[in-house]
Amino acid sequence: MIAALSRMMRSQLAHNALSLYAVQGLNYLMPLIVLPYLLRVLSPEGYGSIVFAQALLGYAAIFTDFGFNLTAARDISVARNDPQRIAEVYWTTMAAKASLLLLCLIVIGGVVVADANFRNHWQVFAACGFLVIGSSAFPAWYFQGLEKLKEAALIQAVAKCVITGCTFLLVKSPGDIVLAAFLMSSPQFIGVLVALALRIPLSPPNFYRPTVANVRDALKGSSDMFLSTASSSLYLYSNTFILGLMSGDRAVALYGLGNRLVLAIQSLTVPVTQAVFPRASILFASHPDRALQLVKRLAWLLFPAIALVSLLMFIFAPFIVSVLGSAKYADAASVMRIMTPIPLLVTVSNVLVQIVMVNLGLTKQLLRMYITVGVLNLLLLPPLVHFYQANGAALSLTIAETLAPIMILRVLWRRHAFRKR
Repeated sequence: MIAALSRMMRSQLAHNALSLYAVQGLNYLMPLIVLPYLLRVLSPEGYGSIVFAQALLGYAAIFTDFGFNLTAARDISVARNDPQRIAEVYWTTMAAKASLLLLCLIVIGGVVVADANFRNHWQVFAACGFLVIGSSAFPAWYFQGLEKLKEAALIQAVAKCVITGCTFLLVKSPGDIVLAAFLMSSPQFIGVLVALALRIPLSPPNFYRPTVANVRDALKGSSDMFLSTASSSLYLYSNTFILGLMSGDRAVALYGLGNRLVLAIQSLTVPVTQAVFPRASILFASHPDRALQLVKRLAWLLFPAIALVSLLMFIFAPFIVSVLGSAKYADAASVMRIMTPIPLLVTVSNVLVQIVMVNLGLTKQLLRMYITVGVLNLLLLPPLVHFYQANGAALSLTIAETLAPIMILRVLWRRHAFRKR
C-alpha cells in the first residue's frame, strides 16, 4: 500500500491533482465563509425556501446535463489530438444542451405558474433558474476532457470570490432573499462572465455547425448515462423537495445545512477524480490492465482519507453546526451525524462509476441499479419524513447511498472487472 501511494504521489496525475487542489481551495473556502452569514441573515425559513427552489431546479440541471459531463468529457479526451473531432463533440454537445435548456425553462415556468404557493415565491424560483443556465453554459466537461482542470478551477475560484464579496455587501436582511437566491445559484453563470473577462477560451478554436442528426446521435449516445443520473436524482433532489412539501421550509433548512456540509466533504475528492478520468479513459481504450491498476491505487489513496474525515464530522457535528448556523440550527447536528457515512459511500460509487463503468461501457447496468436505489428511497422517504422530518430524509438518503456501491461492486465482480487477468 505504501509503495503504491508513493508511486502515485510522484506521478504526473498527482501533480495535476495537487495543483488543482491549490487553485480550488477558494472553491471550498468561499461557500463555507458565506454560509454562516446567510444562515443568520436569512433565518431558517428564508434559507430553506432557497434550498427548496434549488431542489426543483436541480431536476432541470440534471436534464440539461443529460450525462454529457461524463460522455462528452470522455469523447474529447479520446480525440484530444484531433481538433476537428473536438470541435464536433463540443458544438454538438452545446447545441443539445441549449435545446434541453429551452425545454426545461418552459416546463419549470409552467410548474411554478400552476401552483399557487410556488407562484407566491416565483422570484426565488426565477433567481435559482441561473443554476440551470450556468450549468448549461459553463463547459466543465470540455476542460476536463482536455485535462485543463486548473483553468476551470481558476475561473470558478474567481467567480466564487465575486459572489462572496457581493453577498457580504448586498445581502443585509431577510428581504434580500431573491438576491441571495441568485448569488447562491449562479457560480457557473458568473464563471462564464469571468472567463470572458480573463479571456480564457470556453470553446475550441474551430467551429462546427451541428446538424439535427448530430444532436440526435449525441442525445442517443448519452441517454443511458442520463437515465442513470436522472434515476440517482430520485434520492438526491427528491428528499429535499418532498421534505419541503411535507414538513416546510424550516425542516428543509436543517436538512440543507447537514447536506451542504456532507457535500463539502464529498467535494474533497473531486480534483483527484477529475484529474484521473481523462487518463483512465485513454488507458481503458488501450491498456485495460494498467487502467485497473490506476483505479486500485486511487482507491487506496481516497477511501481511507474520506473515512477519517467522515468520522471527525460525526464526532464534532454539534460544534460544527453551532459555529456555522447558531442555536437556531442545533437540530441539524443529528441530521449531519446520520449522513456521515455518505461521503465515503459516494466516493466509492463515484470512482467505480465515473472511472470504471463509464469507460467499460456499462451504463445500461448503471441505469438498472439507480432505478432500484431510487425506488427504494421513494418508498422509505414519506414514512420516515412523516415520523422524523429532517432526520427521516437524512436516514432515507443514507440507506439509498449504502445500497448503491454494493450493487455496483456486484456488477463489476460479475464482469470480472477486478479479477486477475
